Parts: sequence; structure tokens; C-alpha cells
Amino acid sequence: MTSGAAKTEDRSHPTALRRYLLLLTATLFWGGAASIAKILFMNNYETLIIIQTRSTLSFLLLVLFFSVRDRTVFRVPRRMLYKFAIVGVVGIALTNYTYYYTIRESSVATAILIQNTAPVLVMLYSVLVSKEEAVNGLKILSLALALIGCYVAVTGGASLGISIPTLALISGIASSVCFAFILIASKKVLKDYSVWTTLIYLFGFAALFWLFINPPWAILSHGYSVRDWGIFLAFAVVSILIPHSLFMTSMKYLQPTNAGITSIMEPVFAILIAYLVLGEKLTMVQTAGACGVVAAILLLKIAPTMLRVVSPAKASEKS
Repeated sequence: MTSGAAKTEDRSHPTALRRYLLLLTATLFWGGAASIAKILFMNNYETLIIIQTRSTLSFLLLVLFFSVRDRTVFRVPRRMLYKFAIVGVVGIALTNYTYYYTIRESSVATAILIQNTAPVLVMLYSVLVSKEEAVNGLKILSLALALIGCYVAVTGGASLGISIPTLALISGIASSVCFAFILIASKKVLKDYSVWTTLIYLFGFAALFWLFINPPWAILSHGYSVRDWGIFLAFAVVSILIPHSLFMTSMKYLQPTNAGITSIMEPVFAILIAYLVLGEKLTMVQTAGACGVVAAILLLKIAPTMLRVVSPAKASEKS
């Protein structure tokens, strides 16, 4: 079943350029949000409350808006709710928590670069599990380059003796797995439902999950001021509502692997913003590693074009 909002979207497909611009803008917001989160953590805001309020307040804002604007976005068969629940808890709640926990325990650069190995997992899934994509030399080369680039950028090179706390490494890997999951799962959900229906239910189930972990009375016991709630609201809009709206809009038309590859631009934005705003260390070795990741993105993006050019030539040789 497809909601009325989904039908409206289908009549106005964004151009290919606009799809990528939407996703790149989302990564810019995510990259900036990482530095904002680090500042909040430095001011003694708890990771849990930051994560919980960003999804909960985004959910409430969407519900209030569409209760007046278009109530058809709420129409979802009960038998489909479990899918939204799984994607909402794993793809939104757990992705966000593990990601921001890694930021708190290490650095923005570490958290964002580990998480952005997710496209590698998406590609492996597409090749080995769903078999929607074929293996080729360029993809293997890109995979190796991305892994090496991420390792060098995160560690700065083993010889430099830069270490990552064990818990931060575990949470970072978990955030990568969860992000890969939402790249794959959200594409499937968006085939039948609009961006707004998807976001409302994903945020809603993420908010419900956090209520079991951190109930309202526990939140009220902290005595947050009006200023605190204003900060929570602003961060929710900037860090999840706007970028996820852009992300889901682009995901509706892009393949998961392409979307994942493009999202790896987030480390470039995040590291630059963290360097400019937080004064975090940025070495030449880390820069070289980030360049390796960018090179991997470029290889993966030109691979389909090269294959389309080579394939007809091989076909003509065989004939």
C-alpha cells in the first residue's frame, strides 16, 4: 500500500543532480552536528538525553505538522508496523546512540570515519547476500582503498601510537553496522511509503524505544531548564529532522550502495568543521587517509559508467 503523499512524490522525481545534492547537504548537516554534539558533551549534557530528545522532538514536530497538513501520511497497515519498528530502533535509535557514544569517548573524526565504513558492508551485502550487484575489479580496489583510508585516517598510522579506547572502537563498529542496515532497509520501506510516513514511524518507534530505557520521570528528575529544552529542540532539527528528510528523499531514488558511497563525504565535512570549530588535531597522515576514502568514492562512482562502456565492447567481441 502506498500513501497519498507517496503518490505525490512519484509525480515529481528529482533530477539525478538534485538527488546527490540532497544527500550531500544531509551529510553536511550530519558533519556539523557531530561538532555540535561534542560541544554539548563538553558542557555535561548526557549522551542518552541528546539522542533521545533528537528523535522524540523530531517525531512530535512531524506529527503536529501533518495532523494539520495531511493526515494520510499516518495510514499504515498494522501488519507493516513491525518493519517500521525494526528500522526505527536499529536504524535510528541504535545508530545514533552508538555514533554519539563514540564521539563522546573518542573524537568526531574517529566516530565518523568508523561509521562511514558502512557502505563497504552495504556493497558486500549487495554482492554476496542479495546478489543485486556483480563483483568487479574496480569495486574490489575501491573496497581495499576505503578500508585502508579509513584505518589511516582514524589511527593516524600504527607507528604514531595513537590508540582508540576499546569501548569507542566497539561502539564505532556497531554504528557502522547499524548505519549499513538503515541504508539497505530504508530503501525497501520507501518503495511503498512516502518519505514523511517513513520518517514519522521511524522516529516514533525510536522515541518509544527510548521511553523504555529512559522514562519521562527520569528525564524530569534532571530539572532541565527552558534554555536546555530549546537547545535540545534546535539540535533535533539540525542534526536529524533536516538531514534525515534530505537523506530519505534521496534514498527513495538512489541505490543503497550509491547513497552509501556519497554519504562518505560526511567525514570530510565533519573533520574540517571539527578542526575549525573544536580545534581537533588534523595531521597530514589523517588527511592522506581521508583522501584515500575520497578516492575510493570516486572509483565506485565511475565504476558503473566504465562498465557500461566496456560491456558493449566485450559483447561485440563475442559476437
